[in-house]
Amino acid sequence: MPATTAPAAGRERTSIPMRWIYLIALIELLVDAVVIAPLVVSLSLKVLQLQPALPTGMTKEGALAAVTAVGALAALIVTPMFGYWSDRTRSKHGRRRIWVVAGAALLVPTSAVMAFAGDVFTLMAGWALVTIAASMSLAALFGWIADLVPDHQRAKASGIFGAGNIAGLVPALVIATAFKNDLVLAFMVMPVVAAVATVIIARFVPDASTADSAVAPAKLSGVFTSLVFNPAKHRQFALVWLQRFLIQFGYMLFGTFGLYYLMERLGMDAGRATTTTSMGSLLTGVLSMIAAFAFGFIAAKRANYTPFVIVAILGIAIACFLKAFTGEIGWFWVGSALSGFALGCFYAVDMALVLRTVPAAENARFLGVFNIAKTLPQSLAPALAPTFLLIGGKDPVHGGESNYAALFTVAGVFVLLSLLPLAWTTALRRPAAETLTTAPADADVAPETPLLTNGTAR
Repeated sequence: MPATTAPAAGRERTSIPMRWIYLIALIELLVDAVVIAPLVVSLSLKVLQLQPALPTGMTKEGALAAVTAVGALAALIVTPMFGYWSDRTRSKHGRRRIWVVAGAALLVPTSAVMAFAGDVFTLMAGWALVTIAASMSLAALFGWIADLVPDHQRAKASGIFGAGNIAGLVPALVIATAFKNDLVLAFMVMPVVAAVATVIIARFVPDASTADSAVAPAKLSGVFTSLVFNPAKHRQFALVWLQRFLIQFGYMLFGTFGLYYLMERLGMDAGRATTTTSMGSLLTGVLSMIAAFAFGFIAAKRANYTPFVIVAILGIAIACFLKAFTGEIGWFWVGSALSGFALGCFYAVDMALVLRTVPAAENARFLGVFNIAKTLPQSLAPALAPTFLLIGGKDPVHGGESNYAALFTVAGVFVLLSLLPLAWTTALRRPAAETLTTAPADADVAPETPLLTNGTAR
């Protein structure tokens, strides 16, 4: 039967049914797929289609960087705001579900703006609207996870959500590749699927009202202050935020201009480069999905996430350096595989780690702020990448004007810098007391795993 309302907070939760986690992860997969497909292929192809109409002096790389930067900036600003409103929503339908469903539904008309864009500025506006709609859905979705999942199940959930996030590549790439000659369908199929499926799935996961919540009602001033937090008061959250920003910035540089990299360094035409980009992303996605799922269950038994984060950082950094200094297709596949494994290892504990640092009373707002660490690099990396391409003159591998060796070396260095905050991050080993999940008083939850008195699974 559909689950309509989850119990209000009141007592320490044991285990929740795993089906709730899988259903929310499926929604995330679908919403992410709507965003991933344009980033991987469709936006690049749309910019190529619009290239004759680009403003004088604007290159295809500059146009793509501008479009993606504006979208990421929009998401950066609105995600904490949607989290703030979601934390304070009072509704008989719960505080998360209505935002998740509304955001998914808005993906359809906003994607249509991109699909039918006749110039780069309309494309830019459409992509910004898509990211705002996705942020509306995902901000509430992550709050929903924090509401439901106790600490001892969060590494499992992190692995499942990491796998689901990456699995969003699969439908996205299938659609992008199948409809690469029909960009309208490439932009529109996934949003329609995501919207319809989200409306159905959301009915089967319980949600909680804030009727009895201690969270203060929404205020106009609070909407703007939702974008910031006190790093001295929330030191562990600040350290995890910084670590995520550094690794995300490096990884975004690693993935920037992938289509153009294959065309220029490996000499591929647009068609072959599109197919290779899609297949490389698919390989990365499959390995990431497997690693995230497997390591998530392993991490749940260890409770110490440090080894997983270190292995992930080193793996991604090596993949960056391979891409920087090789020019053969074989090394391209090796780098794609290695980055996939490492990324999955990171996603296995990423969400579980940040949930150990956010205050339970305002988890959606803080997760929205944490999302800035993921979305800000999506603006900065494409914007700064053209500058990094100019470092040191011509590319030492293929002699082209764009120095991809410099770009991917910078990417690897930023990824390695994300090791620095780990020395002070105690949340890698244990959660803060204020972050422990409490269960709704009338929750119909059958304990799947009895708990010991120290809160670990038996």
